[in-house]
Amino acid sequence: MIESRTRPNPVGRVASEPSVVALAVADAAVVTAFLGFGLFSHGIEPWAYPTYTLETAAPFVLAWAIVAPLLGAYRRSTLESFGRTVGVVGVAWLAVTLLGGGIRASSFFHGGAHPTFLLVTAVFGLAFVLPWRLAVSYGRRARR
Repeated sequence: MIESRTRPNPVGRVASEPSVVALAVADAAVVTAFLGFGLFSHGIEPWAYPTYTLETAAPFVLAWAIVAPLLGAYRRSTLESFGRTVGVVGVAWLAVTLLGGGIRASSFFHGGAHPTFLLVTAVFGLAFVLPWRLAVSYGRRARR
């Protein structure tokens, strides 16, 4: 008897290339750069205080690592579409702002989650993350 089996897709709808891991690392670097820029704009040189910079970025990098895959930021359909990138990354960053703010407000990290800080993080963070991810989409589309 011949059995018919459907091959499972072990990574779901996530693009399965090794480049996705590199993209996730680059995303973390972009989020860290954004928060480092924020520190710099407040008179703190992030390169002079690397531990402080990483502690500032960690709640948002962690939140991105949780939220972005859940909302589809690493799906092939998102990575290859400008429209989906704008939608997914926009919603993801807003969720990251709230979750990252909540993590930052915990006793495990310095800082807090003042509403003004969260609003600035939402707006300016998206201004950092979205162009980066649109550039990724452009690059993937150009490779096709």
